[in-house]
Amino acid sequence: MSGSLNRRAGPPAGKTGLPLWLAAALSADLAACLLRYSARSIPGFADRYTDIMNPLLVNTLGRISGVFPFSLAEVLLYLIIITLLTALAQVVFSAAGPAGSRNRLFSRIGILGRNCFCLLSALFLLFELNEDVYFYRTRFAVRYGLERDSYSTEELSIVCRDLAAEINEYAPLVRRDKDGHMNTDKDLSERMRSSMRALGEIYPELSGWYPRPKYIFFSTLLSRGDITGVYSMFTVEANLNRDMPQYNLPFTVGHELSHLKSFESEKEANFLGYLACMSSEDPDVRYSGAMMGWVYCGNELHKRDYDLWKEIWSSICPEAQEDLQHNNEYWDRYKGKVSETVQNMNDSYLKAQGLKEGTLSYDLVTDMIVSYELQKQKIPVN
Repeated sequence: MSGSLNRRAGPPAGKTGLPLWLAAALSADLAACLLRYSARSIPGFADRYTDIMNPLLVNTLGRISGVFPFSLAEVLLYLIIITLLTALAQVVFSAAGPAGSRNRLFSRIGILGRNCFCLLSALFLLFELNEDVYFYRTRFAVRYGLERDSYSTEELSIVCRDLAAEINEYAPLVRRDKDGHMNTDKDLSERMRSSMRALGEIYPELSGWYPRPKYIFFSTLLSRGDITGVYSMFTVEANLNRDMPQYNLPFTVGHELSHLKSFESEKEANFLGYLACMSSEDPDVRYSGAMMGWVYCGNELHKRDYDLWKEIWSSICPEAQEDLQHNNEYWDRYKGKVSETVQNMNDSYLKAQGLKEGTLSYDLVTDMIVSYELQKQKIPVN
């Protein structure tokens, strides 16, 4: 009698060990953790990483997202929200169905959990690749001798007077709408990209290709959060609030494009936005830089010496004063719980990244502006 023995087949190919999706997600998490540890623990790692990886990421992810005329980050965010809500609705309907649908319920919960885990792992890796490490590079202020602990009220007033003079020179030259407020044209983004490229000839860290900044479609959401622009490290895009008073625009473009070049400190991004504007001969761009420089430096002078501030403020031409007043009125409309919550979240995020001043770091750009302007005029720094 002959017969055959039963032999169990081995696991199908590709089914051994961890599932492929889990292995990929865990690998992304591990790589992200290694980058985070290296940036914080290895001297010089962040600088070397930035020199190599930032141009690579800008010229790959940045050029891919640049193909789209709209903000890819905004569209992807809405798609993720819609997909998540749809998946949650399916889970709820399955739970409310007959007992036989229990297996389907568990299956959908499992799929939702798997997809969320994979998405979060991918975002974590992109965050480390294209933002977190940059916080630990050598600061621009240190590299170019713009770091200082203090400055006198007299020094501050010198800079404020110069900024007021710049404002008065360029205010009559900018485009204005029927209400007398500054109104830029559609090629502003290209002009600011040119300004940033010109700045890159002086400061090598800012050299190279720049993508076209994009307006957020639902910009009211940004206004409610007291936000003028957003840099997306996931898609390498500079996104702008289309609704804000337009003297903010050139400066904001420079700020967001500075983030793209790996300057994550808000203080330094503000300064580079200012520097890009003040290095240009374009009236719209120069006016924006002088106005924003005045806002930061003037606010500091207002705190130190109100009478001196009032004297300089009274010398600013009526057109510019109207722009500044219009700006205050615009943002006052959106003050409330939403803007406060968004600012608190941003403050917590910046502090978690090692910027102990949090959102106050935006205002600390005054230190760099005063230091830069006094050095440019060869006025001894106390």
